[in-house]
Amino acid sequence: MMRRTRSRKKRARIVGLVLLILVLFAGVSGAGALLWWRAQDPLGPANPQDKEDRLFEVKAGSSLQQIARDLEQEGLLKDERIFYWYARLSGNAARLKAGRYLLNPAMDARTITEKLVEGKVATITFTIPEGYHLRQIAEVFAQKGIAEKEEFWEAIQNGSYNVPFLEELPPRSERWLEGYLFPDTYTVPLGTPVEKVIEVMLKRFAQIYDRLPSNNTGLTRHELVTLASIVEGESVLDEERPIIASVFFNRLKTGQRLEADATVQYLFDERKERVLYRDLEIDSPYNTYRNKGLPPGPIGSPGEASLRAVLQPADTKYYYFVARKDNSGAHVFAQTLDEHNRNKRRLGY
Repeated sequence: MMRRTRSRKKRARIVGLVLLILVLFAGVSGAGALLWWRAQDPLGPANPQDKEDRLFEVKAGSSLQQIARDLEQEGLLKDERIFYWYARLSGNAARLKAGRYLLNPAMDARTITEKLVEGKVATITFTIPEGYHLRQIAEVFAQKGIAEKEEFWEAIQNGSYNVPFLEELPPRSERWLEGYLFPDTYTVPLGTPVEKVIEVMLKRFAQIYDRLPSNNTGLTRHELVTLASIVEGESVLDEERPIIASVFFNRLKTGQRLEADATVQYLFDERKERVLYRDLEIDSPYNTYRNKGLPPGPIGSPGEASLRAVLQPADTKYYYFVARKDNSGAHVFAQTLDEHNRNKRRLGY
């Protein structure tokens, strides 16, 4: 181990000495003083006081000479020749990876080389909360600089994705992929095409879905995700999700309308503080106050807890529930309409 350490130190000294000699002989007499200053720390930063990151792109197929030149032009190197020879003599010339990097002039040539060798590209981290629908996801993509809204919708409707379960979905429409961009926190390289980001989210859905219990509900996957999205929209507490799922299953079995406020909220660009009676009359296949059965598709992206709740609903005889007014997120459940109305009066509705 000691020999290996001494060997590395010796190699570093040789590299530094070669660079020093190169720098000393590279200039002309008029620049002698400047070259001498640079030679004292040939691999040092271009500007130790400037720590403001800037985006630097190494394009695929770029030569070492081109990379070095671009780095100097961006003010990230003191001298492109120093970086060029350091990369070659350190054995890293062919190991620099394409991508977009956040670099600053306070970084020395060693640090910059390490980042390019390790592929530490600039990334974007974004979070999609449970229940978000496509319109809200489009907002997140735009805010994070992943894609403009027009690009997002074009990718949703016309993108090509290598995800097998998509073959089961209904024909493409404006709402295609609704419910299948799994809510989670993602980190992707800056500049990743929007279709690739969407595919990552679709594959995350497939990964989560495949580890869930078997589907013995009698629903197709699309119907199951649709019902899970409604459970997501109506639930706050994880422990209540299986109970709320049971309410909707009980209603489906008896042919009652689901009458889920969340499906009405889906009709608005922004969530309303509360659903009004006139909202219940909106003519839409997504309005479960007017139509029996499930809506045509999901009304948002359900999380794992809601998907699991639909696959494993509680065994109840409940047909109704109403939210408590204590901001707990809890509900009061009832088997009959009379009991439900009493609960509402008791809660102050």
